[in-house]
Amino acid sequence: MKRRNEPKGPNGEWKTGQRVPENGDYEDQYGVSTFHEVGATFPPCIGRKGECAYRTISQALTA
Repeated sequence: MKRRNEPKGPNGEWKTGQRVPENGDYEDQYGVSTFHEVGATFPPCIGRKGECAYRTISQALTA
């Protein structure tokens, strides 16, 4: 049985350490937009050591 990957952050946002659900640009709570590939792990906030990032997809890429 396949496990479903669901957001664990507030308001349906993806949290640091979770697997990326689909290719695309994701924006964190500070407005920083970065590209992530499906299956990778969301990294911590860049330039904010020890802080958890919460991301929402801003632009999905389709093949």
